[in-house]
Amino acid sequence: MKIRTKEEIRSQLLSIRNAMKGDETRRKSRQIFHLLSSLPEFTEARFMHTYVSSKKNEVDTRAVIEAMLERGKRVAVPIAEKERPLLRHSEIFSIKDFAVGAFGILEPHKITPVNLNEIEVVLVPAIGVDRTGARLGFGGGYYDSFLRHVSCVKIALAYDFQVVPELPREQHDERVTIIVTESEIIHCQ
Repeated sequence: MKIRTKEEIRSQLLSIRNAMKGDETRRKSRQIFHLLSSLPEFTEARFMHTYVSSKKNEVDTRAVIEAMLERGKRVAVPIAEKERPLLRHSEIFSIKDFAVGAFGILEPHKITPVNLNEIEVVLVPAIGVDRTGARLGFGGGYYDSFLRHVSCVKIALAYDFQVVPELPREQHDERVTIIVTESEIIHCQ
């Protein structure tokens, strides 16, 4: 089987994701959160880093953020710099701490810097993943650069259809440790 390009896979998976209905997105996001909540790596973490779902039909992380904050856990989120593929990071204290920032992504109003060495789990957005932990994002390199600098558990949240047989990989691509979909948990390493 011929491996398609990242662009072809990204386009196909985004087309499927964009066609999802709102109730399907909410239902599947709840199922993903339910499975995520069964992982000791997630439930035992005291400090979590997560993307803030802002893109159309992206796996919703707002319930995850609210649950972690309600449990007294610490939560950090990324802030994308538009000029270069770099993420800064800020701790948040409420789900209401957000405004629309770069690339239309929700970011905190006030930045409270964090020590990346304290983060125990990173929830990673994905357009596509494969069972080896290869991840396909939007192609800007923001998350690859960030993931290279953290040594904690990296969990991709994805819908079942986003798990593909094989993704093309480049040397700079960072893998995730675990993938959580609405129907399974995949331990990649």
